[in-house]
Amino acid sequence: MLLDKFVMKKALGVKKYPDAMQFIYDDQNRWFAVAQGPAESFKEKEPWVIEYDQVEDVWLEVDEYWTETGEKYAQRGMGTLLQEDFKKVYWRYDFYMNIKTSHPYAKKIRYQMNYKTAVLKIPGFSLFVHRGLDLSGKYKPAKIEAEIDRLKQFAVECDKAIKRGKVVDVLIGDKPDNFFERIVKGVVDNYYISRIDKICKTMKRAEVISEVLNK
Repeated sequence: MLLDKFVMKKALGVKKYPDAMQFIYDDQNRWFAVAQGPAESFKEKEPWVIEYDQVEDVWLEVDEYWTETGEKYAQRGMGTLLQEDFKKVYWRYDFYMNIKTSHPYAKKIRYQMNYKTAVLKIPGFSLFVHRGLDLSGKYKPAKIEAEIDRLKQFAVECDKAIKRGKVVDVLIGDKPDNFFERIVKGVVDNYYISRIDKICKTMKRAEVISEVLNK
């Protein structure tokens, strides 16, 4: 049985949560498997073992949508948003890895890479208004790398805009009334930048999986 001979090199997935999905690969035999739960006990799940050479296509699918509230199970927004509404809603992101193979029993593998939906609330600064991250779509390896670079630069520009906005707030006197409010506003802004960084890390994991399967 192939599973008995599987020599795990590495597992790619969210390690923080015990029931998260893991992409586990064996470079020695050129095999991989996708299983739910800790990598150390993945063989107990008896996943299909697939050869690298059986892979026909690999792509990352990003689902970007908005909701009116930030609750875990908030209803997906419908219709078209006006620009003035971009900052009022919560932007949500789910990442799915898709692997098409010639394996007789696992011809299409699709699993959610992020254990929890990434939720963003655009900071309330007026110098840099935009909609979401414009990420919805399907990405092959080269496009994944390009989007990571774009998001990293975007985060830098956002950080600059936030700082410029704070300077303007001070100059025109439009700033939180007390120290506590200023701290809260700073935390919210930093949280936004850190969320973009985590999204980039998820996409980087997809890029690595693509590289492994294209060896």
